[in-house]
Amino acid sequence: MEVLRQLFREEEIKRLEEQNPYIKYQSKENLKRVIKLLADQKCNNRVLRNIIQTNPNILTRDPDDIEELIYKLKEYHVLHLEKAFDEYPYLLDKNAYEVDGYFIRKQKENMTLEEASKQLEEKPYLIEV
Repeated sequence: MEVLRQLFREEEIKRLEEQNPYIKYQSKENLKRVIKLLADQKCNNRVLRNIIQTNPNILTRDPDDIEELIYKLKEYHVLHLEKAFDEYPYLLDKNAYEVDGYFIRKQKENMTLEEASKQLEEKPYLIEV
């Protein structure tokens, strides 16, 4: 929990644990890795706090899955991940194949890869549609 204390007050951590009781069973290494993966995408403390408070399930997600998602998004030239994650923290719940599905749908709608990437960056919630 030391990792979370760098971003949150004690009462905020308790609230996060109420929303996702599995946080307390997560290893310190995995918590650190999840936060580092996000920080490496230029997520500052404000953005990190927003992501985690909105979607505390991210803390118990397998860091390898998050890393694969980030790699897939970058593969499609979605470069400002900090903005996308801040705008729609639930994007981090997606798997790489769901990102592929989004781009396949957009191509069928005659959208270019560049247009689809820009749309996902600016309106990441559209991945749900």
